[in-house]
Amino acid sequence: MLKITPTDLPEVMVLEHEKYIESRGFSYSNFSQRELKEAGIQTDFIEENVYCPKTAGTLYGIHFQNNPMAQAKLLYCTRGRGLDYAVDLRKSSKTYRQWVCVELSEANRKQLYLPKGFGHTFLSLEDDTNVVMKIDCYFNPEYRRGIAWNDPDINIKYPVDKLILAQHDIDAPFLKDSDCNL
Repeated sequence: MLKITPTDLPEVMVLEHEKYIESRGFSYSNFSQRELKEAGIQTDFIEENVYCPKTAGTLYGIHFQNNPMAQAKLLYCTRGRGLDYAVDLRKSSKTYRQWVCVELSEANRKQLYLPKGFGHTFLSLEDDTNVVMKIDCYFNPEYRRGIAWNDPDINIKYPVDKLILAQHDIDAPFLKDSDCNL
């Protein structure tokens, strides 16, 4: 059974699959397209990517793809622990520039669903964390975009003082200077 909890951004949801415990251990469904559709999530995921930051404090994002190649995402950790952020980048939305954060971990088995129109950021909190990201639209470098991780108009508060960033995240523009068209 799938439990869905809305966040402060109503379209972004936390998913939790029921765990079945028995004498040999436990099991759970990690993904069911049928359960997602029954819950009103009409997304067909076509690819799954795994990110493996070696060091706690590694930050990915704020990443997204512009229209017409915008992506919906489903994320979860298979090892370690991290914070997953969803940022509303839809200019017509009443929650534009607002963000939510959910801790994802191997232990809590939570998943975060982000529909099209949201930027995504992940911060590893433990060494050797693995995060899985399902997407509904293939990566396309022509539409790949980023927003500065420290954009003052978004104002994400990260609980780590020294972040490890890729050069493309360091060089990403502020939202007001980007060509974001979500």
